[in-house]
Amino acid sequence: MESGLPKLLFDGEALRVVGSETDRSKLVVTLDRWRRDRNSFPEYQPSKTGLENGYGHISIRSSRNDWFLNSETEQLRSFLAQFCRDKESCAIGFSMGGYGALLFANALRLRRVLLFSPQYSIMPDKAPFEAGYLKEASTLDPTLDHLEAMDGGVRLQGVIAYDPRLTPQDRMHADRIRALHPDLRPVALPFGGHTAVQHFAGTNITNQIMRAFIEGDLCAGAIRGVHGLVGRSSSDYQTHLKAYLAKRQQR
Repeated sequence: MESGLPKLLFDGEALRVVGSETDRSKLVVTLDRWRRDRNSFPEYQPSKTGLENGYGHISIRSSRNDWFLNSETEQLRSFLAQFCRDKESCAIGFSMGGYGALLFANALRLRRVLLFSPQYSIMPDKAPFEAGYLKEASTLDPTLDHLEAMDGGVRLQGVIAYDPRLTPQDRMHADRIRALHPDLRPVALPFGGHTAVQHFAGTNITNQIMRAFIEGDLCAGAIRGVHGLVGRSSSDYQTHLKAYLAKRQQR
């Protein structure tokens, strides 16, 4: 294929990796999220910001809502470890995608992550506080569900954002993830829902946050600030806030 065109790098029935400019020494990694009406792999969209800033881009796609836990998990991990052996990567993940970034963190040679409401696990034995994905968890192999610290004493940097009010289980996931990766900076975004930035829908703010992360110019205070500003004009945010306050007064 010609340079610059998307390349199919790993092609399985359950997992797929597509990339652009993957000969570069630095990679931006994006990962699929849970999708309500999933029936196949989603369409590949290159990271224009990453490419413009000298990064290559790979996207880890899933044909199922299975948290990347299936018969191809170990094959994909081996592929990523070989593919990324001379690279350094940063990753962006939402919910299931955030979990996937951590699942393959060592194989990807991750150094920085931007995670929105990721799970530590959806297995009842590991995350009894998580009741939202019991149907999915019942079909998965728990032996594949294993997040681990980084190899070689590397300390993973970045941000883990979550809503501690509407989805308190997301805070519990974040706490357990930070036990493995203590340098991840927690960013509480109350009343943002799951994935903590729902009220950004219809704006370009999430893309701006991702751009700042890729460019190395993202701070936790900036995320909190824009979260509050958008919340003032978001009807969903205001509805969630009022409902929370009403319940609190009834206690």
